[in-house]
Amino acid sequence: MERGEVAASAGGDPVSDAEARAAAFAADLRLADVPPEVQTHVGLVIADTVGAVVGGATDPAVGSLVDRLADEAAPQAPTAAVLGTASRLSPRLAALVTGTAGTVLELDEGHKYAAGHPAIHVLPAVLAAGDATDATTEEFLTAFVAGYEVVTRVARACAPLTAGYHPHGVWGAVGAAVGVARLRGLDAETTLTAMRIAANGAQHTRMAAATEGATVRNSYAGKANLDGMLAVELAEAGFTGLVGGVARHLSPACGDGFDADELTRDLGERWDVTGGYFKRHAACRYTHPTLDALDALFERVSFDADRVAEVDVETYPMAAELTAVRPTNALQAKFSIPFAVATRLLTGSSGKPSFDERARSAATFELAERVTVRGASDLTARLPDARSARVRVTLDDGQSYEEEVVHARGGAERPWAEAELREKFDELVGPVLGDDAADTLWPAVRERSVTPRELGVLASR
Repeated sequence: MERGEVAASAGGDPVSDAEARAAAFAADLRLADVPPEVQTHVGLVIADTVGAVVGGATDPAVGSLVDRLADEAAPQAPTAAVLGTASRLSPRLAALVTGTAGTVLELDEGHKYAAGHPAIHVLPAVLAAGDATDATTEEFLTAFVAGYEVVTRVARACAPLTAGYHPHGVWGAVGAAVGVARLRGLDAETTLTAMRIAANGAQHTRMAAATEGATVRNSYAGKANLDGMLAVELAEAGFTGLVGGVARHLSPACGDGFDADELTRDLGERWDVTGGYFKRHAACRYTHPTLDALDALFERVSFDADRVAEVDVETYPMAAELTAVRPTNALQAKFSIPFAVATRLLTGSSGKPSFDERARSAATFELAERVTVRGASDLTARLPDARSARVRVTLDDGQSYEEEVVHARGGAERPWAEAELREKFDELVGPVLGDDAADTLWPAVRERSVTPRELGVLASR
C-alpha cells in the first residue's frame, strides 16, 4: 500500500490490520514486558510532566476554568485530583484541566519524531481514570506506557502534518483512549473501537492560534484527554468505530498521507518513551536551538544587553516563521524567536518568569525589534534528525560573536542531567506547593512508588 492510501473495506486490509495489532499490543502489555531501564526513564517522564502541570496550574485562565467546573461533579460520584490545586473534579474534567495546565508553560516533554508532545496527551487521562478507581501503581505505569507507545506511532504515521496544523490535539485522543482502556483492562477489540472513536474526535487545531496568541491553543491537549476518556466510555457502552478509523479520521491532517506501517513498527522492541526530549526553556521547542546558542555564547563572552546592536538568527523553516516582535500575551511570546532572544538577553533566563506579563516590557520589545530571523538551506537539510540554529550577535562597537547549535538540549543527543531536571521541577512546584512538598513529590513520582490517588494527594495544595 502506498503512503497516503486509506482503505475503507471491512477487515483484511493493511490499515485496519495495523490498527488491530496496535490495539492488541496495548491490551496485552504487562509491566514485566517493559525493560527495567525503560521503566526507570518512565519515572522521569512522569515526574517532569507532573512538574509542568503543577507549575501551569497557577495560570489565571486555568484557575478560572477549575472554578467554573467545580460544581459539575455529581454527589457520591468518583472524582479525580486536579494537580496543583485543592480541587477534585469528575475524571474527564480533571483530565481536561490537567492537560491544559501541563501545556500552558510550554515546558512539557516532547518527541521530535512524533513532532509533538505524547506524555501530556496520555498522562492526564490515565491519572484521572486511575485516581477515580484507585488503580495500583503497576496498572498506572502499564497504562501510561501503552498509551505513549501507541500514540507516538500514530503521530509518526501522521507526520508531517498538513500545513497550518498544530500537533496538540490532532492525534492525542488516541493515546488517551489507549491508556485508559489499558488501565481498565479492556480487551483488544474494545481498545481498537475506543482508538477509532477517539480519532473521530481529532481537533482541527491551528498553529496560528499559538503564533497569534489565541489561548484556546492551551486547551488542545486537555481536550484530547477528555475526548480519549469519552471514547472509552462510548466503546464500553456498545458504540462502534469506523473500520480503519484511526487512519481515515486523521488522514486530512496528514501532510503526506497516513503511513499505516508506522502503527506497529518495532512495537515492544523500540521504546519511544525513552526517545523524547525535556524542556528547560519555557517556550516553543522551535526556539530552543536559538536559546541554546545564546547560552553557549555566554559561556565564553560577557556583555550587557544594552550593547546589542543586532541579532541575526538562521534556523529551519518552521522556526523561521516565529517572528512576532511585540507579542500580546505569554502564549504569543513563547512562539516568538525575537522575543525569546530579547528576554533571554535582558533577564539572563528563559524560564517561566521570562515570558510573563512583566517580561513583556517596552525594553524587551525594543530589543526584539533588533532580532532578525530567517531560514537557512544547510540547516533545513538536517531535518528531521536535527533542528538547528546559527546565531550572530553584533555589539554597538561592531564586534560580533557567532554560535551554532546542531541539536537543542534535552533530547537523546544532548540530554539534561537529572539534577538539572530536578532543579526545573523545584522551580515549578516549590512556589505552588511549597519546598517540602516538592521534596516529597519528586522521589515518590520519580521512583514510581505512588498510585494515581496518592500522587493526586501529594500534588494538591
